Amino acid sequence: MKSKKLRRVLVPIDFSEESINTLRLAKLLGSRLRAQLDLVHVIAPFPPTFPPRRAILPMVPSAGRMVRVALKRLKDFAFEQSVQPLPYSCTIRVGAPADEVNKGARNMGADLIALATRGYTGLKYAFLGSTTTQVVRTAPCPVLVVRELEYLPAKERARRGRRPLQFQKVLVPLDFSECSRVGIDYALGVAREFRSSLLFFHSVIVQTYTLGDEYTALEGPNLIKLQQDYAAGEMEKLRREFGKKSVKVETAIGLGSPVEQVNEYVRSHGVDLIVTSTHGRTGLKRVFIGSTAEQIVRHAICPVLVVPNRVAQKTPRKNQ
Repeated sequence: MKSKKLRRVLVPIDFSEESINTLRLAKLLGSRLRAQLDLVHVIAPFPPTFPPRRAILPMVPSAGRMVRVALKRLKDFAFEQSVQPLPYSCTIRVGAPADEVNKGARNMGADLIALATRGYTGLKYAFLGSTTTQVVRTAPCPVLVVRELEYLPAKERARRGRRPLQFQKVLVPLDFSECSRVGIDYALGVAREFRSSLLFFHSVIVQTYTLGDEYTALEGPNLIKLQQDYAAGEMEKLRREFGKKSVKVETAIGLGSPVEQVNEYVRSHGVDLIVTSTHGRTGLKRVFIGSTAEQIVRHAICPVLVVPNRVAQKTPRKNQ
């Protein structure tokens, strides 16, 4: 997507309904972009085996046999899902799912990871240890997170179920930092390939100010107005810049929580894809969970393409 050709898409498979829906979207991308699909299934580490003195318990299948059985199942799955028209591979990895998915992406030179989230919204998604979250945090390449339709509101589920998978409207949340602009490059690639509209979105966060008297009480609205004016100026710059790149560009400015405002805009304007970027920290530096990008992934009602900022740092930006 971006100026770089997307050649390999890694798709983690656990044989669930979510895997099937994610594979459908990956096949769409593969056929449109002529990319190879790399299907990966991760199985748990094998327990250590010790020669028993007596055959008291049933014999556990050997590690090699377990891998062979899993590989056959994955190949059968690929055949059932009609992956064959596209170039593809099937791989079995052993270990922790998120770690093995990201290691596989590095080893294969994947340009994109496409995976599903069971996507509980609101308080139902309070847990933080999901494979999806861990993959997004440490992925070596952009990650396309596919929301399972079952968890969408009924009207939204019906709307999306009536039409084929497509990216007619692509939304890019921005805070005008250099990091947030990284997502624009990828969104531009999607818009050009799928002839989509680009929607640049910024939400002005209402800060809580300590107000000392009746005069300072008037400063809150003034400060919000200043932020809105600044955002409008930045959006106008983006409109002029990207309006010259043969794509339709729209801008919008919300007021309030960025995640809530993004979801409301997605819902009211029929957005098909969100493209956002992260600050790309790894290891212990990336233990916080409150970033806007992660919250968007958790609560979005449409697929989200997450672009790690460290991906862009490896390759200098070029003028599109």
